Amino acid sequence: LRGSHSFTAISTYPTKTVAMNQPTETQQRAIAYAVKPLAFLSFLSGSYVIFHLLARRCDKLKRMYHRIILAMNMCVVPYAIADFVGTWAMLKGTPYRLGAAGNQTTCDVQGFFKVIVFIAVPYYYSSLSVYSCFAVRNSFKEENYRYIEKWIHLGALFVTFPFATYSLKTEFINPGVTVCFSEEFPKGCALDPDIPCERGGDTFILLQIYGLISMAITFVIPPVALLFLRHSIKRASPDEQMSLGKKKVIESYRKKALKELTAQSALYLFSLWITHIVGYMSYGYELATGVFSYDITIVGNCLASFQGVILLFVYFWLEGKKRTVVCDPPKDEAGSHQFNFSNAKLTVADVQERAKHYIKSSTVPSTSSRFSFHIFDGEVDESSPWAK
Repeated sequence: LRGSHSFTAISTYPTKTVAMNQPTETQQRAIAYAVKPLAFLSFLSGSYVIFHLLARRCDKLKRMYHRIILAMNMCVVPYAIADFVGTWAMLKGTPYRLGAAGNQTTCDVQGFFKVIVFIAVPYYYSSLSVYSCFAVRNSFKEENYRYIEKWIHLGALFVTFPFATYSLKTEFINPGVTVCFSEEFPKGCALDPDIPCERGGDTFILLQIYGLISMAITFVIPPVALLFLRHSIKRASPDEQMSLGKKKVIESYRKKALKELTAQSALYLFSLWITHIVGYMSYGYELATGVFSYDITIVGNCLASFQGVILLFVYFWLEGKKRTVVCDPPKDEAGSHQFNFSNAKLTVADVQERAKHYIKSSTVPSTSSRFSFHIFDGEVDESSPWAK
């Protein structure tokens, strides 16, 4: 986290000194301009999702999933704006930063909002995994888990505004690599008694806490929540009083649902991690080698700036996909008994109802039942076998 927004020539950690060579002319141009087109595309993407939900399909906002998506994209837009402005907001004359034409006020404004949205975007995306656990386990009956929505938004405020406000009050917002961010000035002055701090102060521990929170939100909570959901579906037991036919139908549904959960979870996690992991790699490289890499940091910042486009793709891909998974009807030991299902989309309740009319005939043509499974925006199904 520190490495991705580092600025001055030396950064001293408690156990080692990190050498930060100044950027070359090529790197300076990349710092100033590489992020801008990606941030602009991200701005357009976030704005389109907001327009889609508020103007074209406001009916979607009846569901919590789409309201979380709306809140996330309302954070994507200022994230993209801050990145597009980039070095323009830095104090005029800031060394090694092309285009620096602002003052301390413009730097403070940019840094304040960037500190907030830097963690707010992955926070909301991460919250979708927690939401999914509640939604699937409650068969998407939103009235049973609507109470978590207020805590999701309160959590977003809790993990962003206190640190941003503290940074602003303590003069801890200063030029970073591509934008103003939480940095002491000069870099490393908080840990080196021989370097007096002109702005900021002893905030090393606080910054590390902020970084750990960001890492937990991005890399720990989403996979843990989705693994818990997978475990819940895998371990769910059908009613002992069910007929053998019903149990076979549910078991076939379970296999297809787990397959869909794996595919959708993989896409969800990949889209979240691909935009942030390089930034953390930059920090890890700095700690491991003692050398700050502008190249890795620039790539990481570019990927993070592009996240609005990736999130838009994932949102509409999952919306359009809501694909049908096929559940082959069970047979008896002789393999001759089959269900006569249509190709319509069915819920588990429909499948169970049709299982009551199990037809013992070897002359009935073989068909398949179809139903959809969505880990975020599924259909209400009160008879779901993995509902708690």
